[in-house]
Amino acid sequence: HDIQEFCRIILDNLEKKMNKQPDLKDAISTLYRGEMRSRIEGVEVDYETTKNDYFYDLSMTVKDTSSLEESFSKYIEPEIINDYETGQYGKQEIRKSIEFLQFPPVLYIHLRRFEYDPQRQDMIKINSRFAYNESIDLSQFMADDAADPDDQIFDLFGVLVHHGGTYSGHYYAYLRTMADDDTWFMFNDSS
Repeated sequence: HDIQEFCRIILDNLEKKMNKQPDLKDAISTLYRGEMRSRIEGVEVDYETTKNDYFYDLSMTVKDTSSLEESFSKYIEPEIINDYETGQYGKQEIRKSIEFLQFPPVLYIHLRRFEYDPQRQDMIKINSRFAYNESIDLSQFMADDAADPDDQIFDLFGVLVHHGGTYSGHYYAYLRTMADDDTWFMFNDSS
């Protein structure tokens, strides 16, 4: 598994086991679950549909992106799609977008450093520089009708690092215990 799959499996297993205990029921979803809305709008016809979905992590673009804020901007940037089947209007040009309704108290962000390269017909690792601060305000990425759009400041507490190539490597982590403490601890089982 890659680390995102591994984390999802662990959280899913924890949630199943913890939900059997009345005092721990919904503890994982309370901490890690956010909500977003997918919106599809007709460009030249009066067509609109929305769907709300929950998420436990966000997979952010790294390729051709220099920072986490830029990646969030790309995440919510509308996309034009041709020949989308709208039902009553047939195939139309539509605008598809994502809006964040609620971020979870603990936000897990996965950086997509691995992708399929059609020219090589193989997976590659993206090793470009990608900046993120120890604190980020995500209120600018919230939907206009979000419940609490102003209180969306997140402090960085952990970074999981992959050292190696596309098909092999080693993971280690940097963690800190408090937002106002600049002391970071490295956890690496190979040293």
